[in-house]
Order: sequence, then C-alpha cells, then structure tokens
Amino acid sequence: MVLLVLYCKAEFENVASVEFPAGYHYCFDVKDSQSDETREGVFMSADDVVEMENSRGEANFVMKFPDSKKQASVSFVDVKGLTTKGVIDASGTWVPVMGFECRGLELEKFYPTKGATVKSEGGSTWRDVDLSEDPDGWFEYCENGGDSVGITEFTCEIRKHKA
Repeated sequence: MVLLVLYCKAEFENVASVEFPAGYHYCFDVKDSQSDETREGVFMSADDVVEMENSRGEANFVMKFPDSKKQASVSFVDVKGLTTKGVIDASGTWVPVMGFECRGLELEKFYPTKGATVKSEGGSTWRDVDLSEDPDGWFEYCENGGDSVGITEFTCEIRKHKA
C-alpha cells in the first residue's frame, strides 16, 4: 500500500478559498504498479464505494489492468493533521488537499475538473467552477465586495507520504 497526497497551490486575487466539495470527481492519470501501463483521465470520487472482488474490503475506486490478475484500488483518506479535506485557503503555498491509499496503481497526474467551489474575501460563492477551462486562470467579479477575483498559476503535484 502506498499513501499519496495531492498538494495544490495557486495565486489568489481576493479569493478566500477553493474547495473540492464532497462528491467532487477527481481526475487522474494512473499507472499500474507492476508494469508501465497507464490510463489517462480516470475519474474517482470519495462518494463512490465499491466492493473488491475476492475480498471483504471496499474502496472508492477499483479497476483491473489488462495484464494484471489482481484489482487495483484507491481509497480516499484524511491524513490527520495534514490534509485539508479538499480546501485550498492559502495563496501561493503548497496545501495538502487529500490523501489516497493506493494498492496496485499509482496516481501520476491530477487534472482539475468542473465542480470546485470558490469563495471570495468579499463573501461571494461560485459553485461548479472549472479551474482548467482557461489556461490564463479563473476570473470573476464579486458583487458583495466590489472587487475582481481571480485564481492564476493553479498547480498540483502528488507526493508519497510516510506515516
């Protein structure tokens, strides 16, 4: 078992936080732990619960690579004292967003998709935001605060976590 943590950072302009809410569908490229086989654009959610074959266990995502006899799985985990359960609230610093317990596969790359929630410092909230829609960033106007809001240089990386 490997515990991976998704870290994200971005530059905020009048943004208080970005959240990947419960039910958010995370999109990753995944790689078979036993070979070089990869799958691109694989979606998984903490709300999904799948029973694993030949086991009493459950996971949030289960798949089988063609040349593998065993299922590969991912379980979403909150790493106590580390992860923020999907919330990014610090501009320009790496934030450990979510933990993933992986068996038989590795998460290679994260792609933000539609479904994020953005809260401005002025009190406005935007739901179902797609942070990958515009390569220059995400921009809006906060009616409550009378300010422009924006998220630029949104970047993520996946790091192995040693418990």
